[in-house]
Amino acid sequence: MKNFLETKRLIIKPPSISDVELVYSLDSDPDVMRYIGNGYPRSREESLSWYEKSIKHFEKYGFSFGLVFEKETGEFIGRAGINYNAYDDSQPDIEIGYRLYKKFWNKGYATELADALVEWGFKNLKIDKLCGFSHPDNRSSCRVLEKIGMHFIGIDKYSDEKIVRYEILRVDIKTSGVSI
Repeated sequence: MKNFLETKRLIIKPPSISDVELVYSLDSDPDVMRYIGNGYPRSREESLSWYEKSIKHFEKYGFSFGLVFEKETGEFIGRAGINYNAYDDSQPDIEIGYRLYKKFWNKGYATELADALVEWGFKNLKIDKLCGFSHPDNRSSCRVLEKIGMHFIGIDKYSDEKIVRYEILRVDIKTSGVSI
């Protein structure tokens, strides 16, 4: 299957059921999941359920959260993508997101991915806004969203958990470094 997106150093491949063990490995890592959902690693069943939503979303819309690999090594480093918030297409928010294994933090990968996803979203979707969400204590993720030009909107709730909401508008991209 063709890659969903490539950056200078990374490849995002579309979600495929053949990769479910990679996804479960990522979702079961306590460091990765510390600020995602309820803050705990996911069970195999929870991981599969969420991953099946990614696959169905990709089949329906042609975009979703995929698997991220380093170009140089081919190593699986995490997941990233763009989708309707919580895979719920009955609401208008389309979000970008990323989660990487700890050994790949602080290499600029999250910023590289987020920037490329914003560019892809505005080039390929008829939208005027993209969102990013983070746990309030995950300052690293918030900094990534700020670096790519997203604006802090406020505090929201998701599944009884507080999250911070960021947005970038199509008109903002001229100042964000994203080129479309």
